[in-house]
Amino acid sequence: MRRRRLLLAVAGAGTAGFVALQGCGSNAPKPPPPPPSPSSTAQAPNPLDNNGTAGNLLAVKIDNVGRNIQQIQQGLGQADIVYWIQVEGGLSRFLAVYDANHLPDKIGPVRSARQTDIPLLQQYGRLDFAYSGAISGLLPQLNQADVQNVTPFDDPGAFSNHATDPTFIDPHQILAKYPSVPARSPGFTFGAAPSGGTALTDMTWHLPAASIGVHFNGRSYDVSVDGHSAWSGTATVVVQHVSIVPGQFTDFNAGHPDNEVFTQSTGSGTAEVLRDGRTWSTHWSRPDAAAGTTFTLPDGSTMPFATGPVLVVMVP
Repeated sequence: MRRRRLLLAVAGAGTAGFVALQGCGSNAPKPPPPPPSPSSTAQAPNPLDNNGTAGNLLAVKIDNVGRNIQQIQQGLGQADIVYWIQVEGGLSRFLAVYDANHLPDKIGPVRSARQTDIPLLQQYGRLDFAYSGAISGLLPQLNQADVQNVTPFDDPGAFSNHATDPTFIDPHQILAKYPSVPARSPGFTFGAAPSGGTALTDMTWHLPAASIGVHFNGRSYDVSVDGHSAWSGTATVVVQHVSIVPGQFTDFNAGHPDNEVFTQSTGSGTAEVLRDGRTWSTHWSRPDAAAGTTFTLPDGSTMPFATGPVLVVMVP
């Protein structure tokens, strides 16, 4: 953890004279109060997962198609927040969000951005967004979005393997090179588990051509993708029920037209929140794309998350 060092320069002769004056009588001026110690000016807690302190932000789009790709994925277990999102053909991708104080050495394989990513990331402010490319029609929207685009076209040296698939990034290099904002809350609240809830140790969710599952191991959640173990250590799992509608663009890369679907992350709907081996039914709300998403219990109180990484499963 980075700490600020406060340096106080005092002239030796002046200090000696001041101490002597203090000893001469009660009319001598009082010394100024000592400056605050570094520990009294602690950084704000990390609003993404309440773990440690806040650092600047980086989002990365990560490939998730096929067992070969899933075996070489890196960095998902160290993300503060991971979104599981549907893409064309009923497949899935990950959008992972990191703060600078919780970075792995490598993240990837990095894949292309989608229309869904832009409003989803808007709630974080101007973060760095690393992706491998995008369909041509989406590029103007990405250029106008409130993100720092980091792509092989802008900076090929930031991507491994000559920026050809599969390609990875060093997040330390990205955050050192590009401007970003300190982490801010996407609407999450952290605290002790509320009363109630229903015991739930294992659960799997499905998209047309993909699945993701979790298992509570007594401390946190182990995550599996398409039936294969992926990573461990997730503290809270959010199942956010959303509308997935036809997107503005069609992808022809597979040799046939596939609509790039759009996941609506604004509005409101139902959600389940899993933590500590139990699940609670909640209501999610995000009326403004620039604001975070709130999760409330049936009595109107806020649903607190457990401290640690968050997985957001976005399904119909």
